[in-house]
Amino acid sequence: MLRRAPPHVSVVHGAAHLLTAARVVLAAAAIDAALADQVSRAAALITLSAVLDGLDGKVARWLNASGPFGALFDYFCDYLAFIVAPWMLTRTLLGAERPVFADVVLTLPLLTGAIRYARSSLIVTSHTEEVRELPGLATVFFAFVSVVAVFLDASSRLSPEQFSLCLLTMTALFSALMVAPIQYPKLSSFRGVPTAVLLLLTTMPMFGTTAIALAALIIGSLYVLLGPLLTHGGRTTHLAGERPS
Repeated sequence: MLRRAPPHVSVVHGAAHLLTAARVVLAAAAIDAALADQVSRAAALITLSAVLDGLDGKVARWLNASGPFGALFDYFCDYLAFIVAPWMLTRTLLGAERPVFADVVLTLPLLTGAIRYARSSLIVTSHTEEVRELPGLATVFFAFVSVVAVFLDASSRLSPEQFSLCLLTMTALFSALMVAPIQYPKLSSFRGVPTAVLLLLTTMPMFGTTAIALAALIIGSLYVLLGPLLTHGGRTTHLAGERPS
């Protein structure tokens, strides 16, 4: 006979999952905004999703509510918030007159993002006590390709051809890096960085938007280029059932 968890345990886990579930609502709202051509609103909602993603793992660990279900639920919400919503925003930014090959390129993040999360799910549900950090670039970096493009007003600073080429090139590159056999360090490996990132992301849609977006573009690009050199040979590890960033 299965033993039920004490009521207080269910409440604690429910509180942590509620924060994660809020990202489903934000992702749906971002998709709706992108469909309505409200790109600034969609970018702000995706940014808020990233802030909650940074918080829900901290809350789950603080409440001792981490577990396989929480990790799988987190992956599901991540796919909506960091793949589907930014994908829709990217389509809107490219416009109806986008190049013919654009729709082919735009299928890449949907595919590689699904592969990445499926692979992560296998690790989380395995019985291995400790596993290596999964290789590849976090999907949130793909999400911020379109978000930064909005906050920098890149479509008005570049010609339509230049803007489409830059956006599609970044989309293809970051999609490939999601499943590439390259080790990237977790931001939590650097003391103080996650908190600073959360504060900047919270501020970006409201104050200093252009400056913070430009800084995000520069720092994010440096991380993509130099991050693999900071992994100490790829020996970073995390426990199965914890939420990778």
